[in-house]
Amino acid sequence: MQLIGVAAQIAAANASAQAYEASGEAEAQAKRDQAEAVESKAKDEEIIRLQKLRQVRAAQRAYWSAAGIDPATGSPVTVADRSYEMFTLDQGAALINTRSQVRNLNNSADASIRIGKIQAKGARMRGMMGAASSWNT
Repeated sequence: MQLIGVAAQIAAANASAQAYEASGEAEAQAKRDQAEAVESKAKDEEIIRLQKLRQVRAAQRAYWSAAGIDPATGSPVTVADRSYEMFTLDQGAALINTRSQVRNLNNSADASIRIGKIQAKGARMRGMMGAASSWNT
């Protein structure tokens, strides 16, 4: 009986050991899966950061190009100067546009007055002609 008891203990210990090994392997696989997930997430975030960096750099280059700044030699002062120059140019263009619109509107107003006077003279003449025509009949 003792042999059966020893065999049972050995079998139980062996089963327990196998369970521990299986548990360790399962936990190890879970950790590997987590590591892959973390690595995959890091790669995705790196791609997103790179895309954002490219967008920012492209916007800066577009701005600098529009402002006439060489990004290889530009400085914050140059950027500010160019920005002010662009602002001044925009202001000047807006002022020219406004003056042109005002001039066109004033010319249209003057033309409207002239047309109104011409139409008034025509109406007076027609009225006099109608009165003269009625007088003669």
